[in-house]
Amino acid sequence: FPGIQGGPLMHVIAAKAVAFKEALAESFRTYQINVVKNANALAENLIKNGVKLISDGTDNHMVLADLRDLNITGKDAEEALGRAGITVNKNSIPFEKLGPVVTSGIRVGTPTITTRGMKEPEMEIIAEIIVDVLKNHNNDKVIGTARQKASELCSAFPIN
Repeated sequence: FPGIQGGPLMHVIAAKAVAFKEALAESFRTYQINVVKNANALAENLIKNGVKLISDGTDNHMVLADLRDLNITGKDAEEALGRAGITVNKNSIPFEKLGPVVTSGIRVGTPTITTRGMKEPEMEIIAEIIVDVLKNHNNDKVIGTARQKASELCSAFPIN
């Protein structure tokens, strides 16, 4: 004893209390609504640009894309998009054949861009950047252009 048990860590209890208080605020509710709106707008624009999504959209803060038709792995997509200044996670998809290290999909979340103040119009721009990189992941010029566009977008929505 105590093995894997621990005590009531007061700093953890205090942090939870602060988080719960913030979650009760109307501004937090509005933020969460905007996160989901942005995820839906991003999903619609990715589909419009030829990216297949798992479940054909989203009901939450993230979009899960199936990259098999684009001939790029999740690992390569994560790396290429990272070079373009866009953070995604490689992600397994249903009936995954490549395994968890390589994957056939990526996960794109919208909380960070929503925190910056981006809304649905910016999701169209982000989707276009993502698709350009996915379709040209071995082209350094395309990735450089995508990085510049992503940087300009972030500059227009600075973190305060």
